[in-house]
Amino acid sequence: MSITTVWLSPSASSFSCLCEPCLESARVMGVLFVDALASATVRGAIARDAEVAVARCTAGHEIVLRRSARPSSLQRPDDRQLQLT
Repeated sequence: MSITTVWLSPSASSFSCLCEPCLESARVMGVLFVDALASATVRGAIARDAEVAVARCTAGHEIVLRRSARPSSLQRPDDRQLQLT
């Protein structure tokens, strides 16, 4: 079984992601994509001082949440990049 890893910014206090095993299972079963997204969505909060945390989707799959600083190659904004503020 694969484990989903989600990378968070150092200042993140909440997260929203998709469980990859749930999406794959839905694909194999022929579930409509919109329904698969709804059932695979995982949301929650993470303590600001936590470097690593674990969340679980409704099916019980483990999702590892890890903080990561912006890579040095992306220190300067680039107009072609999506900017989240």
